[in-house]
Amino acid sequence: MQRALFAAGFVASMISTSAYAVLFVPVGLAPGDSYQLAFVTSVDTNATSSDINSYNSFVQAAANTAGIGISEGVTWSAIASTSAVDANTNAVVSTKVFNMAGQLVANGYTDFWDGSHTLGVGIDYTEYGVARGTNVWTGSIFDGTGAGTNVLGNTTVANWGESTSSSVNWISRGTQPTTNNYSLYALSQTLTIPVPEPETYAMMLAGLGLVGVAVR
Repeated sequence: MQRALFAAGFVASMISTSAYAVLFVPVGLAPGDSYQLAFVTSVDTNATSSDINSYNSFVQAAANTAGIGISEGVTWSAIASTSAVDANTNAVVSTKVFNMAGQLVANGYTDFWDGSHTLGVGIDYTEYGVARGTNVWTGSIFDGTGAGTNVLGNTTVANWGESTSSSVNWISRGTQPTTNNYSLYALSQTLTIPVPEPETYAMMLAGLGLVGVAVR
């Protein structure tokens, strides 16, 4: 048991030296694996701006406040569409995506935006890892493109989704006045679990009693 605890603690310490120390690593991933995280913001905003940067700044600020943004060297983008930018190019899915409870949302870009209109689970955990069922501004349809005239920044209404849904409703539930205050979805940049140097592995194995340590 003590050896197992040492191994778990040692691996945790290796991860904590990475550039995203407070971002958890989903179960089942190993050193060298890449992944992305997604959350629904714990704070709300309206959808009156036609500038995608305003939404990117909003989700980045939420991540920064939670300690999973700039302080960890991690950039976050809004899963949202305006008249000039589609969600699938603003928040690029490049690998497996997990929500902030460590649940698999999608296996990659195609799975995230495929024609089945569904995700594995909803993006219904906040930047703090707290469950939140709420309305979310998206301005998008199921494939991540803009919802025609119902993109964010429309002077009247825009598309919104339901955070707890894994059907098409996660991103396109209907339209609401852009003056309403709803959450946004955020997607992290690609994160890669650090691969320890050979010496690090040797130290871990030595701690487990599996290899000898030379004493000089």
